[in-house]
Amino acid sequence: MVVLTSARVEEYEEAIRGFKGTIPHQIVAVYDMDGDLDRGRNQLAEIESKVKPDLIFAVGIWALQVVVSRPPTTPVVYAMVLNPPAVIGADTKNITGASINVPVEQQIWLFKQLGPQIKRIGVVFNRAKTGYLVRRAQIVAREEGLELVTRETNTAKDAIGALESLQDGIDALWLVPDETVLSQAVVQQMLLLSYRRKIPLLGLSDRHAQMGALFALSFASGEDIGRQAGEIAQAILAGRPVTDVPYTHARKLYLTVNLKAAQKLGLEIPPAIRARATNIIE
Repeated sequence: MVVLTSARVEEYEEAIRGFKGTIPHQIVAVYDMDGDLDRGRNQLAEIESKVKPDLIFAVGIWALQVVVSRPPTTPVVYAMVLNPPAVIGADTKNITGASINVPVEQQIWLFKQLGPQIKRIGVVFNRAKTGYLVRRAQIVAREEGLELVTRETNTAKDAIGALESLQDGIDALWLVPDETVLSQAVVQQMLLLSYRRKIPLLGLSDRHAQMGALFALSFASGEDIGRQAGEIAQAILAGRPVTDVPYTHARKLYLTVNLKAAQKLGLEIPPAIRARATNIIE
């Protein structure tokens, strides 16, 4: 096996450590792209022509982009990637892995726990980036008796207008892992809307909760993401077709709850949410 890593950053190193600790097969080389896509393409060409491994472990979004741009015949397992369906084409057959996305079921559960006053959840998103995620969330929300009120946008500038069009028809606001809506200006606008309308905002990092979101849910462990990738790699090396091994979501989660925000919004945090919280801001 060979590792192709996007860059030498701590979380990627953790994922590689988790991967190595899970799978007994030998890793013969680690290639570091150092954030350079052209360098990564050259490294991938060398991997295919000279090393010829049984499997390539691609760590991070840039490494995944490289293998997608010239799909190797070798099976590829990725890790530490957000929204992999937005990167991998529908026709790609030999790539799967462990995403850092939080299962939408867990996010919808948080809204449901807040009480019967939460019926309509607003979300602004870019179809090309997170359309797949929002479609899944709509199904999950319906099953829980909730409704997603959606607005599509292609730019951060348009996202602010989309938010304004939402404000009178929603009971909660969900910040999805979509780079189109993750700019400082858009997040600040979401926080303003949350406090102006007294509706809860679910963010996707501890930082969002520190900024004033009611709560935030994110992956908790790069090492465990690596372990998930290792489990997938083991299944493939044991003979299971890559197409039969679906990509996974983060299974270890980090939930931050902001009690200061709850007080400002006039909300009581239910015991079920407090019990799951990793970090509570008081």
